[in-house]
Amino acid sequence: MPSLKLSQTGLEIVKQARKERGWTIDNPSWLEAASQIIEPELNWENAEVFAAGVSLPTWKRFLRGDGIDASVFKAFCQVLDLNWSEVIERTFNSPLASTTQIPHIPLFFGRGYELATLTQAVEGGTRLVAITGIGGIGKTAVAAKLAQTLQGRFQQTLWFSFHITPPATNAPLTLPPQTLLVFDGWDGILGGDVYDGLRQRAGQYRLGYEPYAEFLRTVVQTAHTSCVILTSREQPEGLNTWRGAAGVVIFPLGGLMEGAIELLQHHQLTFDAQQWVTLVNQYGGNPLFLNMAANFIHELFAGDVGEFLASGTIVAGEFEPLVRQWLQHISSVEQILIKFLATKAQGFTREEILSYLGSDVANGDIFAALLSLKRRALLETIKDGEQERFFLQPVILKCVQRLFR
Repeated sequence: MPSLKLSQTGLEIVKQARKERGWTIDNPSWLEAASQIIEPELNWENAEVFAAGVSLPTWKRFLRGDGIDASVFKAFCQVLDLNWSEVIERTFNSPLASTTQIPHIPLFFGRGYELATLTQAVEGGTRLVAITGIGGIGKTAVAAKLAQTLQGRFQQTLWFSFHITPPATNAPLTLPPQTLLVFDGWDGILGGDVYDGLRQRAGQYRLGYEPYAEFLRTVVQTAHTSCVILTSREQPEGLNTWRGAAGVVIFPLGGLMEGAIELLQHHQLTFDAQQWVTLVNQYGGNPLFLNMAANFIHELFAGDVGEFLASGTIVAGEFEPLVRQWLQHISSVEQILIKFLATKAQGFTREEILSYLGSDVANGDIFAALLSLKRRALLETIKDGEQERFFLQPVILKCVQRLFR
């Protein structure tokens, strides 16, 4: 027989309803009333044996939140004048293999503005938060801190790590009520498949994972009381159509600035204001890159950031395996484009890119590749007067030069 149990919120509701009844826990009236609901044709007053499944131990298991027979669960709720569907713990019926605990983040610097902004958005009714950005920028850390802040607002919090346990394919996801769902590493189901020898563009779902796009559409376009947070190196395809829509926040995570001071101080480095700004710009404020560089400075430059910068060194070798992995998923046109961008640190305008590549690659393909690289967070842009300039972060540029030389 199927069993049901009380949710955490349901336990509190039942506790209050029981107090309002005024009966002690051991009062047989609970069992008599539940039996009368299950078998109304019999008289259960002063009975010594009750309806099938109804007993004092079962009643106490119900009050503890343990699973009991569904028909008895519903009868106990009716005795308490409660709607059983509003107090049950709902399981997450989905193709996802397993949940994990919200990860512990031992080192966390800055991000006060980001957390305040996202917390306010969810508390204001946002149903979907997509935290995007290059690897190492701190998406998982921000999502974990955000989930810890918000979990008291929901009946349950479910954390899924697609990097640790890839989900199943071709199976629908359901959205449980009053639940905070966090999908860490959504990019694990994006890109990577090859068709006719060509890689897919950024954000496109891998073969078999198309139902996950439909799941996000359901999250955005249907009424519910849950919230979905996802982290992804690539912006999932279709998400941009909801940019600005009510209940949706697409949040590209930038690098650390003030928080980088705390990070460098944690590594016991010595630096002045100009030196930390230079170092942060050199590594794009990426916490992972900064941590690696800080270890390098600590070991070889006695923690002196000024001496490290004076050497003209950009630590890139340790990052190459990461960047190589990211570049495995880009298309041939994206490879051509990123190699060209790596020839000049200041980057190029759109017109300069078209002038260089236009004779070999169609303009439409160049624009598509630019957009794809930007959505992969491998490419950055800055306004140069009236024009937009496309460039690579110094670390990415250095790695691309080394990998494609």
